[in-house]
Amino acid sequence: MNRKQLTIASAFVAALFAGGAVASESEQFTKLDANGDGAISMEEAAVDNKLTEAWSAIDANQDGKVESAEFSAFEEMSK
Repeated sequence: MNRKQLTIASAFVAALFAGGAVASESEQFTKLDANGDGAISMEEAAVDNKLTEAWSAIDANQDGKVESAEFSAFEEMSK
């Protein structure tokens, strides 16, 4: 795991324990989740180069989709 992936993964864990920050979905997450299933697939992510470039780090649990908490951690790291 490289430094960027470790940083994003750490932010994900911190976001999970932050509570309220994870509870609501961002407007950007909602836009990217085109089918409304509560997760962003790699196909849905294809419209965002930054997201696809960092996909393996953002998908912290490596289940092939980015859930709201994972995306929140990504957004925090992108600020």
